[in-house]
Amino acid sequence: MSDHVTPQTLPSDKPNTMQSTVDDVIRRDIADAIFDQRMPPGTKLSEARLGDLYDVSRTVVRKALFRLASDKLVDLRPNRGAIVARPTIAEARQVFEARRLIESAMLEHSVPNMTADQHGVLHDLVAADSAAHDSHDRQRMIRASGDFHRGLAAMSSNQVLCGFLDQLIGRTSLIIAMYQSHTSAACSHHAHDELLKVIEQADVAGAQRAMRRHLHECEDQLQLTDTQHANPLAQMLDASHGRN
Repeated sequence: MSDHVTPQTLPSDKPNTMQSTVDDVIRRDIADAIFDQRMPPGTKLSEARLGDLYDVSRTVVRKALFRLASDKLVDLRPNRGAIVARPTIAEARQVFEARRLIESAMLEHSVPNMTADQHGVLHDLVAADSAAHDSHDRQRMIRASGDFHRGLAAMSSNQVLCGFLDQLIGRTSLIIAMYQSHTSAACSHHAHDELLKVIEQADVAGAQRAMRRHLHECEDQLQLTDTQHANPLAQMLDASHGRN
């Protein structure tokens, strides 16, 4: 569920630096690292260090961080600097609720108007998702899952909702990084295949039910309990059984 980004907001392809400002490059690089889970929640984003890496002033770095904060990917802490956001359990549930509302609503327009070529695009996205799962590469799986959801949403032609969804999928990547068990996959490619079968039947209500069910299942795979991070040090040290 987290993932390749659409051209409307944060393209995952490296931008042409002749057409992009340096703060755009910094923003996209950090966003990609978050989406790929190479940069986990809580990572400190030092203005000085980023300035050295990109050979720019802190002012330029600060501009990129402010934009990432507006995307809810970064938290700006007064007098303490910026960190990659750490979504709470309540925020995680709200993100999934918002995704169920937006993604099911977008199907109302896209499903009855979808062409055979668009069905083909979705089949390619599902195939890529399946290949990612076969590779057992977690980052690739998250990105491929996001590709499917973004690709399907783009077929609604509602750029405003696509922008909202793009932000929510980015936040989902942070949520998965914090709350997903490493033994489970929060977004199943099998569910995408089943959803596509319903879409090809032009069954709007059925597709909406399948989407909501799928996103509920994704949420249920996460360990969203109040005690999940109650004692992180013990978890890190595998000290739950105590000393002999």
